[in-house]
Amino acid sequence: MTIIRVQHIGIAVRDFQGTLDKFEKVYGLSSRDFRDDQGKGYQHDSRILLGNDCWIHVVHNWDPNSRVYQFMEKHGEGLEHIALETDDIEADVKRIRDMGIPIFQDKIFDANDGYEAFVYPDDAIGFTIELIQPHDTSWVYPDDVGDEPISNKMGLVRLHHIGVGVDDLQVACDHFEKLFDMPARDFRDDQGQGMQLDARVLLGNECWLHIVQNWNSESRVNKFFQERGPELEHLALQTTTIEEDVQYLRDNAIPVFQDKIFDANDGYEAFVYPDDGVTFTIELIQPHEHSWAYPED
Repeated sequence: MTIIRVQHIGIAVRDFQGTLDKFEKVYGLSSRDFRDDQGKGYQHDSRILLGNDCWIHVVHNWDPNSRVYQFMEKHGEGLEHIALETDDIEADVKRIRDMGIPIFQDKIFDANDGYEAFVYPDDAIGFTIELIQPHDTSWVYPDDVGDEPISNKMGLVRLHHIGVGVDDLQVACDHFEKLFDMPARDFRDDQGQGMQLDARVLLGNECWLHIVQNWNSESRVNKFFQERGPELEHLALQTTTIEEDVQYLRDNAIPVFQDKIFDANDGYEAFVYPDDGVTFTIELIQPHEHSWAYPED
């Protein structure tokens, strides 16, 4: 199995245009590549570029039999899956099947965006994971996008990490490695006021999956976990101007969690909650000298 990178993060929404407008208004993140010919004609979708060869795939689907619609009926709007790009999807699917782990509908789909297969939340670590191998009609990251900020209102430059809440860190990390041959690293037990265990899984394009087990009843992650269970919890977008970004949010009456920038181990952090931003929590993070960095090796 060779996972190359995280290709996209799929989000399920009810108000397609309203969500795209909020991404633009709140974060200065513009959508592109609108389509209305997917999902057997029962879907609108678009994407928002995140800077390091990956994107948010925004999907509104109204087919009651579809995977995305059923997710939204059960969980509401929000982060629905991550897509891991592979260069040999047939071998990857065979490996997973040989372990006795189900693949959605037991098939590889020849879809517009590539050859796709899905491992569902109960068989993964609480959220759907798509394996995707691009082909001739697939979306690719555009060549004409340089290193400039991805936002026209903030200093956002790239996806930094994807936050996941789990009930048992070691079990989740072991199972993720078993499924995708991607080991966790950098285990910590000194975060969250001593009531948190966390680790990360490198995703190939200078970002990572941040897996967190937290048992502080007052913490943001624990409250999310108690409400929704193990699931994708937030996206962290790296910025070079967090003070100016937070001031922009304040000036536009967009609440920031506890109205502050946290000086945390991982960087200077600020959070915008779903009700105040888009359909999920977004963390703004500006690294400092103590932050996790993507390893050079």
